[in-house]
Amino acid sequence: MDAEKRELLIDRFRLAGFVEACRLYQEGIATVKDIDLAMLAGAGFVKGPFAWADEVGLDVVLGKLEGLCQRYGEAFEPPPLLKEMVARGHLGRKSGRGFYEY
Repeated sequence: MDAEKRELLIDRFRLAGFVEACRLYQEGIATVKDIDLAMLAGAGFVKGPFAWADEVGLDVVLGKLEGLCQRYGEAFEPPPLLKEMVARGHLGRKSGRGFYEY
């Protein structure tokens, strides 16, 4: 598998998980911290989906989701919460505030 295909596969996996994590959070099923901890402890991820998104930049995550949504459909529809956060300038680490405060 070439590097471009590998990167697309990684993005699809991470971003699908991120979208689902946002749904869980927005539905009040779990907190941001609980979801990240579950993915660390239960799935062996190096970073939870929210910590990862904050590090990458929520604006970057939004852009990737918009591209994947156009290409693969509504499974990658950016969560309303993400759109709201980016519109408010909460971009993650680079702005000092995202799903976590820095």
